[in-house]
Amino acid sequence: MTAAYINGTRRTSLADTVARWLEYDLAQPVAFAALAFVYVLSRAPFINIGYGTDPDAWRIALTGYWFWEHGEFYPSRLPGYPLPEYASTLVIKGGWLATNSLTMLVSLAGVWFFAAIVRRLALPHRALLVAGFAFTPLLWINSMTTMDYMWALTFILACYYFLLGGNGFAAALMLGLAVASRSTSALFLAPALYYLWRDRRAGEVRPFVVTVVMVAIVAWLPIYWDYGVRFLNFYDSKVGYLSVLRLLGKDCLGLLGSMAVLAGAAISLPRLRRLPRDAWDDRDVGFWLLAIAVTLVAFARLPHEAAYLIPMYPFGFFVMGKYFHRWALAGVIAVIVGAGFIDLTSPGDEINSEAFTNAQLGKGLLLSNRDTMQAQIDFVHDIEALEIADTTVVSLGFIYPQFAVLNRDDLDLGILEKDHDAISQLSDKGKAEDKERRVVYVWLLDYDDFKRYRELGYGFRYTLDAGRSTNALYDYRPGLYGAEPIDLGRGPSGGSGAARTDR
Repeated sequence: MTAAYINGTRRTSLADTVARWLEYDLAQPVAFAALAFVYVLSRAPFINIGYGTDPDAWRIALTGYWFWEHGEFYPSRLPGYPLPEYASTLVIKGGWLATNSLTMLVSLAGVWFFAAIVRRLALPHRALLVAGFAFTPLLWINSMTTMDYMWALTFILACYYFLLGGNGFAAALMLGLAVASRSTSALFLAPALYYLWRDRRAGEVRPFVVTVVMVAIVAWLPIYWDYGVRFLNFYDSKVGYLSVLRLLGKDCLGLLGSMAVLAGAAISLPRLRRLPRDAWDDRDVGFWLLAIAVTLVAFARLPHEAAYLIPMYPFGFFVMGKYFHRWALAGVIAVIVGAGFIDLTSPGDEINSEAFTNAQLGKGLLLSNRDTMQAQIDFVHDIEALEIADTTVVSLGFIYPQFAVLNRDDLDLGILEKDHDAISQLSDKGKAEDKERRVVYVWLLDYDDFKRYRELGYGFRYTLDAGRSTNALYDYRPGLYGAEPIDLGRGPSGGSGAARTDR
C-alpha cells in the first residue's frame, strides 16, 4: 500500500511525496530562483577568503593587476585562458570578492543549463540530479574561486543545450567560448560533431567548426600577437600513478563519495548493462559517453589536478540519472554532497595499506579547502614577519603568487626578464621587490639569474618547497651555494584545483 485513508480521505504516503519532489523541475523560474538563493548563500562563508587554493588563481589576479598598473596583458599561464582572464581583469579592482563572485555567477548559469537539459531530456529524478550537480564538492569549490574550470563547463553545457534545441550556431558560439576559457574544451568538438551527424545535420558541421575556430582565434589574438606560436607552451611533467590514484580517490568525490558511486553502480548493474547498446541507439547517451571519454583522454595526458575532470561531471550525472535506481541515486548524491563536509581522511600522499588502515572520519573536501586557503595566507604572513637582511633574494616557490598579490601595495612588482618560453611571465619570471632595502622575492631562480644576483652581492634564502623545486627544474641546490633555508615547520598546503591538503 502506498497510501492510507483517514476518515475516507486519501493521504499520500511520505514516499510518494518525496518521489514527487525528486521529480520537480528546478529549471522553472520560481524554483530556480529559490535554488539560486540557496546556491549563493551556501558559497557566502567561503567566497571572501582568497582567490583560491590553486596558485593559478592568484596568477589570474596578477594578470589583472599588472594590466591596470602597466597597460600590458600577460596570460596567467600559457597557453592562456583568455575569457576568464579578460573578465577577471575588468573587475580585479574589487579584489577576490569581485572575481570569485563573477565565477560564481557564471557557474550558476551552468546550473541553469544543466537543469534545462535535464528537463529537455526528460530524465528521471530531475530535482535530485540538479541539486547533486549544484552541490557536488569539487564543483562547489571551483564555483567560488578565480579559476577557469567552471567557465569552460558552463559553456560546454550551453553548447549541448543549444544542440538539443537545434540551434547549431548558438551551440558553436558557446563551444567557442568554452575553448576561449580552457583550450582543452576543443576536444568537445568530437561529441558535438557526433551529435550533429546522428541528428542528420551533417550540413552544419563545416559552419559549426568554422564558428568555434573563429571565436577561439579572436579570444587568443592578443596573446598570439605577443607570443606567436610559443603561446602553445604549457607546463608538462610526468605524474606517478600513485599520485593519480590519490587524485581520483580523494580529490574528485572524496573517499566516501567514490565508494558510494561504486556501490550505486553495483546496485544498478542490471540497468547499466543496457548502456553499451543505448550508446549506439541513443545519440544523447552516445554524446555523454564521448564527453566523458575526451575528458579522460585529456586527463590521462596531463593528470595534474582533479579539477581537470570537471567537464565529465554533468555527463556522469546524466548517466546516473538514467540508469541508477531512484533510492540508490538519492543515497549516492547524499553521500557525495556530505563528503564535502565529512569524509574518510588518510594524511599523506601515498596510496598503500596504511592509508586505509589509518583512515578516519575528518573534514571533507569543502572544509579542507577552506583550511588550505587560510593556511596559505597564514604562511604568507609568516614570511612577511621574517627578518630578512638587506640585499637578499628570497625564493618562495609555490606561494609566490599569493605573496606577490597580498603585498602588491608595499612591494614593486616586476619581471626578472622577458622570457616568452616561461609558462607564467608574471610569476615564473616575476619579482616583488623592496627597492629601498634591495630585498627581492621570487618564485624560483634559474642558475643564470642566481649567478647574476650573486655577482651583485646578494645573499639568498629559500623555502623548503623552493629548494626542492629548484633542484627538480634547474638542476642545482641553492643550499650548496650558501643560500639559507627558511623552515617554518610546515609548508603551504598544495592546491589541486580542489582541496589538495593532507586529508
